[in-house]
Amino acid sequence: MKRRTAILSLTAAGATALAGGLAYVAVPRDHPELGMDRLLAQLHGLRADGIETASSWDVARTLNHLAQSVEFSMSGYPDLKSALFRHTVGPLAFNVFQTRGQMSHDTAAPIPGEVLDATGADAARLRLIDSLTAFQAFDPDPAPHFTYGALTKDAYAKAHVMHVHDHLVELRAV
Repeated sequence: MKRRTAILSLTAAGATALAGGLAYVAVPRDHPELGMDRLLAQLHGLRADGIETASSWDVARTLNHLAQSVEFSMSGYPDLKSALFRHTVGPLAFNVFQTRGQMSHDTAAPIPGEVLDATGADAARLRLIDSLTAFQAFDPDPAPHFTYGALTKDAYAKAHVMHVHDHLVELRAV
């Protein structure tokens, strides 16, 4: 009888811990630093030609990648992960990022279907600013994210800001 009680107690404790963890991840937290206006102000003050990167990508490649990600959220991503992924793992990952207030991803991984643009770093910075500004003014529902699936415009804005921040930590002033 003691063995059965112990097993039931451990099972109940595990289920409670799992439920608590899922509830924590499922409830997005407010992170004021994820504001689009703050990010735009930061990008306006960035001198893209005066920075170097710790990434395998150069500064222009990084900034063009970020701009294209924002553009795809309005026009549609050329390649999507499977519907199963976009309805399970993708949203769970996004909720974890949103709860933490920061994204952590392979910053050398291109967006599936991404087209490289051979502009200079400052032109790429301006492209990113323009794409974020266009996103702010964008009225229709955004296109489904290639990994996270359907996101509201507010959730997408946070995703864009977290994505940019995750790449900017690899850039440093010369």
